[in-house]
Amino acid sequence: MAYDFFYNSNSGRITGPPAPLYSPGTQISGNAGITAWIQAGLSAKKIVLGFPYFGYSLQLADANNHGFWAPTSGVKQIKQFIAQNKATHVFNATVVSDYCYSGTTWIGYDDTQSISTKLRRHGDELI
Repeated sequence: MAYDFFYNSNSGRITGPPAPLYSPGTQISGNAGITAWIQAGLSAKKIVLGFPYFGYSLQLADANNHGFWAPTSGVKQIKQFIAQNKATHVFNATVVSDYCYSGTTWIGYDDTQSISTKLRRHGDELI
């Protein structure tokens, strides 16, 4: 499982990529997990990297602080928000994940661009 690293309903809420392929400066990413298993002796051919098909919608504490690891103050319904608002979409190539925001609403997810990029960047290394 290479997702849900940053969202925990019991912890202080911050935004975070639901399934980062990379997370510079930390050991919390799909790549870090795969690398650790391979370094521990597991054959790369026995590893399956899972991607989620869901997202999280969070209420930003400050509309001007809308990137990854921004403080939040609550949750929202994703489909309802997207249908009613013109959210700004952001693809973050560093962590290979997406988010969108409008005002103080933030939604983290993976779309076809991030999933296909993850497969291109890391898939060949595992085969």
